[in-house]
Amino acid sequence: MIRIAFLILMFCSSNLIFAQREFKGGFLAGAVTSQISGDGLGGWDKFGLVAGAWVEVPFSDRMALNVSMKYINKGSRTKVDSVSFQTFGYYLNYIDVPLLISYRFNSASQKNPIDLLLGPSIGILLNQKIVSNGFEVEVNPPFRNYEVGAELALRMWFGQSFFGQLAIATSVLPTRPNPSQVNKLNYYESGNYNQTIQLTFGLRLGGRSAVG
Repeated sequence: MIRIAFLILMFCSSNLIFAQREFKGGFLAGAVTSQISGDGLGGWDKFGLVAGAWVEVPFSDRMALNVSMKYINKGSRTKVDSVSFQTFGYYLNYIDVPLLISYRFNSASQKNPIDLLLGPSIGILLNQKIVSNGFEVEVNPPFRNYEVGAELALRMWFGQSFFGQLAIATSVLPTRPNPSQVNKLNYYESGNYNQTIQLTFGLRLGGRSAVG
């Protein structure tokens, strides 16, 4: 599955690049906080890392297609109980491939161009585990080996080559079935949904600016 996702990314990127011959691409990395809707734990208490590569090809002076591949930590956990010191958490690692439409609010000639990015995302599950009080526990029911989601991001450029980006992402289909669903017609009770907030910083390498 990882190879398939990689081939999809490379195929889309190479075709768009050769078609437009104007592109930018590079790397990004940062921190992520996550939770799992419907797991009963609550709170954005699971922290991790996100890192990957991206490429962007323009449609016009203000719009572009942004394709990336990111390794990202997801899951959820409880805070350490101050009395019993008990802990519990889901630890999930994914490869995410978002395909986002980028819209620039202002001209690239301005000091700090700002872009809005929105679109679907496909995630490939690399591994999963539950850690309870320091011991690994079987995940039952297990999470599916893929994730279908959506991502919304706001990106600010600092010069021509460096940017900061804040993104929120969520599953739109359950990542695993709910083991104790009460209302069969309730969308949110049908399963668990990964949700993340990502703060990343990126670097553009070579190529011409895709937008502006």
